[in-house]
Amino acid sequence: MQNIDRLRKAIEQDIGRKMQTPKDFEFLSACIFQRLQQTVSVSTLKRLWGYTSSYATTRTTTLDVLARFVGYDNFEHFKQEVENQSNQNTLNNPTTPKSSTRRWYIAVASLLVVAVLFFILRAVFFSSEGDDREATSPLTFISGQTFATPDDYLRLFGIMATDANYYDQPLPHRQGIIVWTPQYHHPRWHNDGNADSLLPTITEYWSPDTLVADSAQAEIVRQKNENLYFTVRRTNELRITFMSGLRDSAYVFLGIYRADLTQSDSSHIVWQRIADRLDLTHLDYLEQLRN
Repeated sequence: MQNIDRLRKAIEQDIGRKMQTPKDFEFLSACIFQRLQQTVSVSTLKRLWGYTSSYATTRTTTLDVLARFVGYDNFEHFKQEVENQSNQNTLNNPTTPKSSTRRWYIAVASLLVVAVLFFILRAVFFSSEGDDREATSPLTFISGQTFATPDDYLRLFGIMATDANYYDQPLPHRQGIIVWTPQYHHPRWHNDGNADSLLPTITEYWSPDTLVADSAQAEIVRQKNENLYFTVRRTNELRITFMSGLRDSAYVFLGIYRADLTQSDSSHIVWQRIADRLDLTHLDYLEQLRN
C-alpha cells in the first residue's frame, strides 16, 4: 500500500492537481489516454484513490500503466526506484528528518535548474546573428525555428523528457496545455498538412500500419478516433507544437494550435494554428486562446 500511495502522489505531482472531485478523475483518465493511448477507467481511478468504496483489488496491469504514465517501465520498476532512492537518502543523511532532506534536495535542484537555464538561454541568445537576434530571443519561439533534439526546447518549459515520453508533455501547472511533438505523416497518427506553409492546419487521425478490411478492425479505428475527439473536446486542449520529420532531422516550432471544432468530428481532429509566436515570460495569455 505504501508504494501505491507513492505512485498516487507521483501522478498528482505530474499533472499538477489533487484527485478530489469527479472532474479530477476524468481529467486524469484523459491525460493517460493522451500520453499512452491506453485507457484506465474513471471508476478504476476513483477506486485506487479511495474516492469510492470497493472490495476489488487493483490489477497489476493497471498499476503498470500508471507507472508508465510517470516515466517508469512498470510498477515493479517504480517500486525498485523509489526504494533505492529511499535507501540512498538514509545512507547519506541518517540523522536528518525526511522532510528536511527533501527540502534540501529541492533547493539544490532548483538552483541547478536555474543555472543550467541561464547558460542555455545565454548560449542561444549570443549564437544569433544580425537581424535574426531579436527573432530568436531565447525567451521567444517563432514559427519555423528549429531545434536539434526535443530536450533542447522541452527543458525551457521545465520538462525533463526521455525518448519514451517526449511526444506529448503537459505544460507544468497549466492544465490542458500540451507541448506536442507530432511526426509529419506519421504511419499511424498521420498528422497531415501543407508543409510549404508550415502547416497552418494539422489533420490528426489514427489508423493501424496495415489496414485489414474487416468489421472488427473498423470498430477499433472508430473507437480510437472517437475517444481522441471527445477527450480533446472535454479538456479543451491547446497544443504548443514542434514537428519532427518536416525538415530533415530537425524539430520545427510551428506555433500554438487548438482544435477547429467546425471541421473536426469523431473520425479526425483538425488542429488550427492560432498563434505563430510564444513568449515564455508571458504564458498566462494562453488561457485566452482556448475555444
